[in-house]
Amino acid sequence: MFADSDYFWVVLCKNHRFHHKGNTSYAHRIALGETDAYSSPPMLTQQVTVRCDHCGAEYAYKPTEILRNEMEIPADFVPHPMFR
Repeated sequence: MFADSDYFWVVLCKNHRFHHKGNTSYAHRIALGETDAYSSPPMLTQQVTVRCDHCGAEYAYKPTEILRNEMEIPADFVPHPMFR
């Protein structure tokens, strides 16, 4: 049995004090936009400002900090404006 995998461009929230309360190895992933397993990383020339869906903090991320991740996404997911 093969399950369909959903891939998303994500960044790791920089608000470590909020997200690492019980587990210091945990990194909260913020989904930016849907992708597939083979696409190249987005060719961005500027930083992307992202607000965390859990803690509400807003941080700027360099293009090199955008990662691909396989994850389940909540039904209320709205892509980041740069990834629509």
